[in-house]
Amino acid sequence: MTLACLLAALALFGTAASTQAQQTRPPTVTPPDLPTGRDDLIRVERDAAAHTIEYVIGPVRLRPDVANVRIPVQMTSLPIDGWLHGFTVAMRDGDGLPLPLELLDHVTFIDPDDRELFSPVARRVFAAADTRRGAVPGLIGYPVEAGDRLLIAAEFHSLQADSIADGERREVFLHVTFTFSLEGENLIEPRNVYPFHLDVMGFVGDRTFVVPPGKSMRSWQGSPAVDGRVMALGGHVHDFATRLRLVDVTRGDVIWEIAPGSDRDGRVEGIPIHEMWWGLGRAISAAHLYRIEVEYDNPLPLPAPAGGRGEIGGIILVEKGIAWPKLNPADPDYARDLANVLAERRPTEPDSFAP
Repeated sequence: MTLACLLAALALFGTAASTQAQQTRPPTVTPPDLPTGRDDLIRVERDAAAHTIEYVIGPVRLRPDVANVRIPVQMTSLPIDGWLHGFTVAMRDGDGLPLPLELLDHVTFIDPDDRELFSPVARRVFAAADTRRGAVPGLIGYPVEAGDRLLIAAEFHSLQADSIADGERREVFLHVTFTFSLEGENLIEPRNVYPFHLDVMGFVGDRTFVVPPGKSMRSWQGSPAVDGRVMALGGHVHDFATRLRLVDVTRGDVIWEIAPGSDRDGRVEGIPIHEMWWGLGRAISAAHLYRIEVEYDNPLPLPAPAGGRGEIGGIILVEKGIAWPKLNPADPDYARDLANVLAERRPTEPDSFAP
């Protein structure tokens, strides 16, 4: 083995075996210019009677010779003052007929004007890949105001070759529908809850890492910006993951851990959502340090083909009178994160979407 090969191998496996993702904060980064919605790929439809807001994303043109299609990141807004309580996700064709949800790789809604719980980056309001629906009890909800801005990033899988003629394009649409309640329409207003996100790779930069042969672990730790109660938790890992956990480092307690379900080949089959609506949740403190950990056991003689991910998403209930900290657009991590979002979501082909 040459010296260059040895150094490359050490960099590859040494990085993967590290248990702590390192963060480097540059002195100054200018926030990127955000999209203005000029691509006109988003249609917003509000049904007052049904209490729903539907975001229709498309048309997106898929064909079998293009593996994945990314649309330009879109800017839209919310049309109500009130609370969001649930969602449904569906793929449809131009006639409104249902299509397989497997055509969706992922979609993410980002609030560029509010920060995350554990980091100063823009808040991830909603994300979905293979989940069709979800809801919280009506007594709690995510608070929104008319005019709140939302960035939407989406990526799609191509149609299977046997379902579309070679070279032919088919227009598809993504439908994301939120249920809501309005401010002042109920005698008892919902309590405010907020989404939060943790990643073993930290909050800026690439989220996928190398999983070497054998056992390995990744972790990241930090403190929340406010006190609150965690009401629900879920996670995302890749194949060969054996454990995902959230630890209160200050107290030495495990808040939540799960062994992801997998088949005999180690392929992950999913992580169920852990709900704590009726048990008053689990208290977390801004004075405590928390760590997210993911463990892998790769049986292959080479790094895992899909790499590794380790993420936890949750919902936190914040007590009345506690103000969510303001976002600082001058924070270098905020600027770097948005730049990464826009760079990672560059469209694959100009003619894969309708301007």
